[in-house]
Amino acid sequence: MPDPSFDCVSCGACCFSRNPRYLALLPWDASRTLPADSLFSEGGQTFVKFDCGHCVHLQLAGGKAVCGVYDDRPEACRAFRAGSFECVKARRANGIMGANVRDAEGEPA
Repeated sequence: MPDPSFDCVSCGACCFSRNPRYLALLPWDASRTLPADSLFSEGGQTFVKFDCGHCVHLQLAGGKAVCGVYDDRPEACRAFRAGSFECVKARRANGIMGANVRDAEGEPA
């Protein structure tokens, strides 16, 4: 049974970053139907946009962090496991719901 303290829907820490190149698509992501306007290419690599301080696919409402493209999410997102070393690291860096990335008004810091 998963640890309830690692509830992805109320956390979203792994979906926040100030780095616009945080989430690079991998070759096997080519078959996924991600909205073209949510991606950008640079130096031959394709990335998911993080212009707003978090993944553009992340829907924040009512205290929840829900992936808007969950069924077609990139491989890096599929491999990310709740409670893993990477998860704990993202929570420390970004805070729950990106509290360390966003300012008091909820805008990207």
